[in-house]
Amino acid sequence: MRSETMVTMTDLLSRPILRVPQAAAGPDRPVALVAALGAAGVAVAGLLCCLVVSAAGWFAADTGSFGQAMSIGVLAWLVGNGAGLVGPGLSIGAIPLGFTLLVGLALYRTGRWASATSRVRSRSDIALATLAMSAGYGALGALAGGVVQFNGAQPVLWRAVLAFVLLAAVFGGAGLLAGAAMVRPLLEMLPEEARAALVGGLCGMLVMVLVGSLVLVASLIAHVDTALTLAEGMHAGVTGGLILALVGVALVPNAVLCAAAFAAGPGFALGTGTQVSPSGIRLGLLPDFPLLAAVPSTATAWWLPGLIVLPVLAGGVAGWVAVRRFPVFSLDRAALRGALAGLLGGAGFGLMTVLATGSFGPGRLQQVGPDVIGTTAVSVVAFVLGGAFAAVASRLLGGLLRRTRSSEPADDEVTQPIRLPLSP
Repeated sequence: MRSETMVTMTDLLSRPILRVPQAAAGPDRPVALVAALGAAGVAVAGLLCCLVVSAAGWFAADTGSFGQAMSIGVLAWLVGNGAGLVGPGLSIGAIPLGFTLLVGLALYRTGRWASATSRVRSRSDIALATLAMSAGYGALGALAGGVVQFNGAQPVLWRAVLAFVLLAAVFGGAGLLAGAAMVRPLLEMLPEEARAALVGGLCGMLVMVLVGSLVLVASLIAHVDTALTLAEGMHAGVTGGLILALVGVALVPNAVLCAAAFAAGPGFALGTGTQVSPSGIRLGLLPDFPLLAAVPSTATAWWLPGLIVLPVLAGGVAGWVAVRRFPVFSLDRAALRGALAGLLGGAGFGLMTVLATGSFGPGRLQQVGPDVIGTTAVSVVAFVLGGAFAAVASRLLGGLLRRTRSSEPADDEVTQPIRLPLSP
């Protein structure tokens, strides 16, 4: 009797009607709706942060009205997203890349969370969710850009819409693909040459960004006394000092790209008719901003011309990574693969310096940022040469090591004792 009861219970538990379907156990929310709401949340959070900082500055300065302080906060949020600002005698076209990267990271994490916790059936769902994020984020940017102004200064509406839509599409779309585990399948659809060039080129670009970071840090350390003097001379107080520190942090990526362009050779400008490069420095009057203390005043150091080797080394990293991740064994194909990776990395880095260009105010500050054309040309040539050389050297070194290992006796042959036959 007990055995029959156990068999009956086992049969009941194994019936499909009592099992939870796999599809019902997973998330069943439309990913487009979740992504749009998430993008709107990122927009509101960024706007609130700017409003809080603006309100703190208004309380500390005790000038103007609270409504004006809120307008400044909204304008700061729009400028941080790349909207730009124009007004009577004023033009701000530069993008504070630190703020923009922070917003991009938030959009990426939001998109990744949305696709990982929602229903995704195909790439069409990801495309629809990307459009939803772009529409939601861009609509809030357009709404704020169309209604806010301060003393005649207002954002460029078309640029605000374009910047907000692109931010959500690029960073949010990347997060959606990552959350749905579709990045690798999409990359595998590309030819191997394209994948090798893409991976190697990205590594080369990161090396140049690292070079710019090291150059900036070294220059700040060398001119730390000047930076402290400039900070003390502004008499901003505690709250004002914190706000200036936030502005400086937001502009650090811009300074990194300028320093990388300086290391590449063409350099950058800090106003109309100025030049900061290893070949010569021409400067005019600059604002008393602590981050500008890193700008060198002369170019007489003997080691400055040697900086040109840095883009060649970055291209070498691009070529080396390309043939290590995607091996080829003939020297001509290795050279081609390394050169393609260098070409993509050099062109990508040169075009990336466009993000650090723009105007920072009236007068001479209408032209600020790296020399994009010169930096792109020098980086492409240096990256291609370095990538081809490093790829060929990697293949030659790998072949030499393989021949050396094949010529060495195996361990069992060396350590095995010689056995002599025993005499009867």
